[in-house]
Amino acid sequence: MKSRVSSALCATAFLAALSLSVACASSAHEGITATSAVLRGMVYNENRAPVGDATVSLMGKDGVIASTRSDVRGRYILSGVNFGKVTLHFSKPDYESLDWSFTFDAPAQVVYVRMVDLSELLDDAADSIQKRAWDSATSSLKRIRALDPENSVATYLQAQLLASQGKAPEAATLLERLAAEKGTNFAIELSLADLYQYKLSEPARALEHLKRALVIQDDVDVENRVKDLEGQAGP
Repeated sequence: MKSRVSSALCATAFLAALSLSVACASSAHEGITATSAVLRGMVYNENRAPVGDATVSLMGKDGVIASTRSDVRGRYILSGVNFGKVTLHFSKPDYESLDWSFTFDAPAQVVYVRMVDLSELLDDAADSIQKRAWDSATSSLKRIRALDPENSVATYLQAQLLASQGKAPEAATLLERLAAEKGTNFAIELSLADLYQYKLSEPARALEHLKRALVIQDDVDVENRVKDLEGQAGP
């Protein structure tokens, strides 16, 4: 009798374990079929920091099939993605849009994508100008214009690029227009003063911009330059 009861209990325990195993297996493979699975990934920037709230779209021949957004950790999930060639479109304001194509062939596959933002492009442009890497600077500025055509910093950097390439008149014209349209600041006035004093041999105009710079911000070096130019001009 004990043997039968023991056997029954063992059978029950075996069936329970089998049931639990099946349930776990079902949970582990949730969303997976013979032809599709859940696609997971992460969006990050140049510093490898997560990019949240980026729109991630699964593209098809006729446009967007499905879309989602990355969370605060840059993670995103798209369900029911068919195995095979996949194209994802990533977008976010002040970031360059990106199309990423790859072969999706495993449920465990994680797709990492780096997006480039406006501040990164501005830094790249400034660094390239300093290094006299003209092609790289021009490329970065072109990409900035595509994102933000009216970006004032990009206009200032464009003027710096022109000045560095020996195109002082064009640089001065660009900075004068920037100051008139967007408002001036210390850096613009000082750059104009440098152009007129050292590149264009127009000390009177240089003096004018140096005085404007001092109205915006006190600076000992600028004050000394004003005194020198006033001294050269005579009584």
